[in-house]
Parts: sequence; structure tokens; C-alpha cells
Amino acid sequence: MSASKGRSKQDPISDAPREIELKLELASGAAEDLLAHPLLNEARPLSKQSGQLHATYFDTDDQALHREGISLRIRRRKGKAIQTIKAEGPHKGIAMDRGEWETPVDGKLDLSAAAGTPLEKLIADEALRTGIKPAFTVETDRKAFEAKFDGAVIEVALDRAKASGGDKTASFSEIELELRQGHAGALFALARRLGEAAPLRLSTAAKSERGYRLLEEGTVRPFRSEKIKLAKDATCAQAFQVIARSCLAQMVQNEALVRLTQEPAALHQMRVGLRRLRAAISLFRTQLLTDPESAEIRDNLRWAGQTLGAARDLDVFIGRLRSMDDAMPDPSQMEEIERRRTEAYRDLLETLESHRFMDVILQTAAWIEAGAWTTSGKGRKSAQERPARDFASAEFSRRFKRIRKLAKHLRDIGDEERHELRIRIKKLRYGTEFFGSLFTSGKAQKRRKTFSSLLEELQENLGDLNDLAVGGSLAMYLPEVSPKRLERQRKKLLDKSEASLSALSKADPFWL
Repeated sequence: MSASKGRSKQDPISDAPREIELKLELASGAAEDLLAHPLLNEARPLSKQSGQLHATYFDTDDQALHREGISLRIRRRKGKAIQTIKAEGPHKGIAMDRGEWETPVDGKLDLSAAAGTPLEKLIADEALRTGIKPAFTVETDRKAFEAKFDGAVIEVALDRAKASGGDKTASFSEIELELRQGHAGALFALARRLGEAAPLRLSTAAKSERGYRLLEEGTVRPFRSEKIKLAKDATCAQAFQVIARSCLAQMVQNEALVRLTQEPAALHQMRVGLRRLRAAISLFRTQLLTDPESAEIRDNLRWAGQTLGAARDLDVFIGRLRSMDDAMPDPSQMEEIERRRTEAYRDLLETLESHRFMDVILQTAAWIEAGAWTTSGKGRKSAQERPARDFASAEFSRRFKRIRKLAKHLRDIGDEERHELRIRIKKLRYGTEFFGSLFTSGKAQKRRKTFSSLLEELQENLGDLNDLAVGGSLAMYLPEVSPKRLERQRKKLLDKSEASLSALSKADPFWL
């Protein structure tokens, strides 16, 4: 999708041409299997878009464009050069929704073509403008097709590519599905069908992102949750899609890092993304997600969460042991624990490479975009169109009432009920993050900050209480602790939890 070079400076960015694109990683050597799929056999080859592509990406030394979500490249093919500016859309998610402006050039940058694009404001700074230079390259062998599927027209590009930046290179294969006409949900439906022929993994990494990763020094940082921004007049359906897309994107981004690095922080953030998604589904469950397909998705995500548990528990346990400077297990015990962690990660990586796991993620993405819950049905339209702010207020009040009721009997209820209380608190805490942008007054923001802080404190204390109660198969490696000391720890945590619950019960709800 392209825009003319002469776009007026007054044209709103919301009127910019949009590129809605889905990326999927393809296992090495699987390209021929994919090309044999009937849907691609029947698709119309696009010779003009196929062939060898050479792209040079530009930025400053401190990556000023990348920090603003902008990419700038010149792509050469058969002697012709096209300059492309891309800018991230307002909601980051699985399907890339970006503004795109293309301009034919003579092989050199033409920054006058940035007029009316997000890049225009950046290059008004002369120092920044003069600092723009080649950053990395991407060489691509592309086969492109036009497929008609599910009432949509979709451009399918099979790319075998190599990114080069600094003294590093990275080869990869991927499928790009770009929507030309129709509903974005068709992209995901087509991805699942193509996944029947070859293992396809949902990806959020644009080619430019792969290049920037080559320039990074040191450990790649995990992706933390991004702040959710909802429109003031957002409906329930719109709010859920924005929230769910963000949560799933966090999970997918960190899953790629887990496979690459096996870093505990990446697995933790992957698990956080999954838990946030499950919490979002729980919040909307009785109002919006009442259909059988939504129930299937909940079951699938529960299974996915279970696959992450063993490796993450061992990461936490090893961290706990290393914090005990004067009470570490003997070397043979630590060796056994590390061996178990290695096995847990091996099992985890096998699961992440499985067709079932990849399909669960694709199915979830397709459901978020175009599941049965998005269609019209008995009583469904009113739930879809209900103002998100009204829904959040009612849901928070209902959940807060239940938490306060359980809190009155914290010492009397059993360990299992206390664990259930912690889960309720965690879901309410995520809810305050999801809907916080709808309550913007100074008073509401101050109250929300206090409320969220108390929920976080409670979640941590109740989690420690649960750890004491559960123990588990790794307890044998912990230094022996006397029953009296354990009881003192338990009482201390109960006291802290009661104090926080008392403060929470008295807190002014920010949503009223």
C-alpha cells in the first residue's frame, strides 16, 4: 500500500494508508512443504513482487527512529528503488497495523517524502536528520502470491532472508500475509490452514526488528507489558480486543526469547503475558465470552500455562537458594537441581516446538480477531456495545465486594481458600491495569495508584503464604527450618496480609 509523495502536512495521520500484516516464522527446510499446500497451488503468482530483494535500513547511531516506532528503508529490485517509511499503529499486537508511505527514488534517501508522515517531526531536528545513515541490510529471496480466502484477498509472501548488521548475520524464513481486501480475521484463519503443511509460528518481529537485534550489545531484554490505552468511548468488544492483543503479543515476543536464550527473565515475562491474557478472559467471561469457542480457548491457554510451570518453578527455586548465602545446599545437591532445570527447559522447548503449541497460539490470535464472540447473536450485541467504562466499574465493584468478604476471615479460611483469594486479587490487579486509562481524573489516578499498590503487596504476601503451605518436591533441598520458625513466618505473613487487606477494604474505589 503506498501513498503519494506530495501528501499535505495538514493531512491527519489517521488517514494514512494502512498495512495490516501477519508474520509467521517458518522452520528451516519447510518452504517446499508449504508451497505444496493446495491453497498456494491455487493462488495467483505475483511475479512483479517476487524475486531477489535488497533492503538497506537507515537510522541514527542512537536509533532515534527505532525508538519512535519508525522504520526507513530503501528496497532495490531489478534496478528499481523504492523508499518506504513505516510507523507503528496505536495498538501494538500480533497483526502489524502500520502506516506505510512508499516513494520511488534514484537509490538515495529522499527525506522530502517524509512530509505528512510521523518521520517529518523527527527530521525537523537538523542534527538528527544529518545523522541518519545506513544501519543494516536485509537480503530476501521472495515468492509472492495472491490468495482469496474467507472472503478476503491476501498477499502471501514466502521469504528466505538474511539480515546483516555490524559483524553479525541472521538467516530466517518467514511468511508474510498482507490484507488487501476483507477482514483481518481472515489472515489468522489462512495462517492456521497453511500450518497444516508446515510448522508456522506466530511472530511479531518485522524484518527491521531482526536487523536491530543484531546491533544490540549484551543480553536481549525481555518484553514487559505495555501500558493499555483505551479510547474513552471504547465498547466492551473494542476494549477486550485491545487488551487481549497486547497480552498475547507479550507472550509471543518473550516466547521467541525463551527459545533463543532460555533466560529466566524471558520465561517469567512470557508467563506474565499468558496470565494477563487469562485474567482478561476471566474479566469478560460472563458478559462477552459465553460461547463454546471461548471455553475451548480458555482450556487451551490453561494447558499452555501448565507447560511453563516446571521450568519457571525451578528458576524461582534456584534464585531463592542463591539468596541464602549462609545456607546453600552442598555442591552435589545444587548439581542435581541444575540438572532438573536443564531437563525442564528441554521439555519446555520441545513443547514450544510442537504443532499443538503453535496452533494454540494461532487459534487464540484468530479468536481474538474474529472468534464467535465477535459475531452477532442472541444477547451478544448489547454486551459487545456496552461502554467499557461502565462494564469495568460494575465488574470491579463485584470482585472487590467478594474480596472484602473473604478478607474478613483470612485466619479462619484454609490454605486453598487463601490461594483462591490471591488469584482473585491478581485478576483485580490486572483489571486495574487494563482499564486504568478510562479513569483519568487526578483523584481517580491517585486512588488507583494506592489501590494497585495494596493489591500487589497482598498478592506477594499471599503467594509467600502459599509457598509455605505447599512445600513441594524441592523442599528436600532447602535448609531445615524448625516448626516454630515456620509458624513465626506464617504468623508474620498473616499479620502483614491482614494489615494490607484492612487498608484495601477502607480504600476509596477509583472507578466510582
